[in-house]
Amino acid sequence: MNRRRFPGLILLVLFTWLCMLLTGCSHKAQTGAYTVVDARGRKVAFKAEPKKVLTDSLHLDETVLTLVPASRLAAAYYLSGEPGISFVAEETRALPKLRQYTPEAVASYHPDVFFASDWSDPLLLRKVEEMGIPVFICHGPVTVAEVEDNVRLMAAVLHQEEVGRRVIRIMEQELGQIDAAIGKEHGRKPVGLLLSLMSQYGGAGSLFDELAARGGWINGLAKGGLKNGMPLTEEAVLAAQPDFFLVSQPYEEEKEAYEAFQKDFFSQPAYRDLARTCRMEALPDRYVYDASPQLVYGIKAMANCAYGRTIFPREPENVLKGFE
Repeated sequence: MNRRRFPGLILLVLFTWLCMLLTGCSHKAQTGAYTVVDARGRKVAFKAEPKKVLTDSLHLDETVLTLVPASRLAAAYYLSGEPGISFVAEETRALPKLRQYTPEAVASYHPDVFFASDWSDPLLLRKVEEMGIPVFICHGPVTVAEVEDNVRLMAAVLHQEEVGRRVIRIMEQELGQIDAAIGKEHGRKPVGLLLSLMSQYGGAGSLFDELAARGGWINGLAKGGLKNGMPLTEEAVLAAQPDFFLVSQPYEEEKEAYEAFQKDFFSQPAYRDLARTCRMEALPDRYVYDASPQLVYGIKAMANCAYGRTIFPREPENVLKGFE
């Protein structure tokens, strides 16, 4: 054998060994321990990619299911299976439902991560952490940007970064189409006033307020001077001068309470004229309160109500999944 070939052969072997070593290290970095910074700026450590996930709310279940299949959920929030308020009722149909969140209930499902919101019960979260379960805080979103950031955060935890980027691209595409359609609407913007059992929800600074603006209509609660968290008042209702009331098509559990609320509201003398002159536009709650990527469907449905005609035709309301 030609001795001159030995140096080249040795270099080739060394190069191949180095590539294998680097590949192995890279794989270990992806599958081993890692940390992700949550919505509060806190580093959360994970020993490995979570295989079983649990959340404490509907919007987090809906966001998880844009990133991974339902088989990754250890259980679902109890309202996730209610089609009147959930876009993932079918996806979560076979899953156990959790309503009473106690540390023991959470631990009984053996999740690898517990996703919660910055509005969640801090005592519960502390107790769950003390049980050795990683708790990751997401936004209780009040803007579309925070909804998208929740996708990024949860994707990082689940090692689904590219899937998360696809979800956000789908969202942005939908929002761009909405902007284009609303941009063709000219003249006076209609004013709508939300009548909700959550009587302190929907004012300026809420996610609902941004969804109204995205849909090209004026949120009467904000126009009446209310900020999110402020109770509905007679002065605010009258100052809003609404063209329509946005009312609920309540799901079964809240139907009796909502009907009593609406009857009481319109029985008040100050609102009797409004009851006669304003349109009543009823929608299932999933369009009004959604705080996941599926909120694009709510913008469209509420815009149709606001303008009293079909700007956005009905379409399949598929979960905006970033995976096949």
